[in-house]
Amino acid sequence: MNHPLESNHTNPHLPCPWHQAAWTLLNRSWDTQRFPHAILLHGVPGLGKKLFAQWFAQALLCEDRVEGLRSCGKCPSCKLNQAGSHPDLILVSPEEDKQQISVDQIRATNESLSLTSTRSGFRVAIIEPAHQMTIAAANSLLKTLEEPNKNTVIIMVTSHAASLLPTLRSRCQQIGIAVPGTSSAQAWLEQQTGKAVLPEVLSYSGGAPLRAMEFAQGTFEALRQSMLPGLSALTDGNADLTHLAQAWADEQLPERLRWLDYWLSRLIRQEILRTADPVTSGTLHGAQQVLNISAMYRALDKLRELSERLRRTALQPELALMSILMRIHQSLHARN
Repeated sequence: MNHPLESNHTNPHLPCPWHQAAWTLLNRSWDTQRFPHAILLHGVPGLGKKLFAQWFAQALLCEDRVEGLRSCGKCPSCKLNQAGSHPDLILVSPEEDKQQISVDQIRATNESLSLTSTRSGFRVAIIEPAHQMTIAAANSLLKTLEEPNKNTVIIMVTSHAASLLPTLRSRCQQIGIAVPGTSSAQAWLEQQTGKAVLPEVLSYSGGAPLRAMEFAQGTFEALRQSMLPGLSALTDGNADLTHLAQAWADEQLPERLRWLDYWLSRLIRQEILRTADPVTSGTLHGAQQVLNISAMYRALDKLRELSERLRRTALQPELALMSILMRIHQSLHARN
């Protein structure tokens, strides 16, 4: 992060190697003097989008930039960035114990961006996660995007770009951080962890290496073991769904729902390909010999629908989970 770029075309010192394409697009805009005043940085969780945004902000604020987007890591501006105290960098995220970014936070950000840079350069705001702005906050930000101040850059970071107002998205240069190829992600993971990593860890993480690295430390196996008894009871047909919903509606509920999605998706894939799967192994002994694929797809759709509603609204977790478990139970024991 603290090294200059070695050329105008590649940058080996990005936070993560899969950030290269995003940097290339921004560096090209910089070189052609068509640099945007607002950027929407998007991609699935676990790709280091916020790391890239912070690295990019340091490059913008660097006072010893010779050419292209780079940070020297040594100038006063870079030192302030590294200390987390640069006066021209504004970090906006939900306040403690809050789920959303408020309109007051965005109004304060707009006001700060209207001021002159304290170090005669850019003023930069990073809003993350941008999809958690209230409607009022998004509308307040929209006014600033419509009439941007000179030498200001707003970087919005999100894993749910579609949740943002279309009018906000249309006023930004949209830069996607892509999921790296499986082989390169696997190699990076094993280099970082110093050990072999199960392919299932990467697939469970949606191919996102940083998320996979968290699970590679034993969390993946611990979650699998905690879900195994309940899934086995579901497929046996003798699960107490009320008790199971109560047990799973804990602080791990988002991850449990993700595991249910992953398990059911792998189960469908196994049934279609007629091949054994290590993720579903040990949970199918009580299910129908030939599973009803249509019913399973309907259960998966319902699971994803309710998971999204739980993320966005104040549904009662146990009741929502009970509904999901009933659907899955029925799909596993439905006749073709």
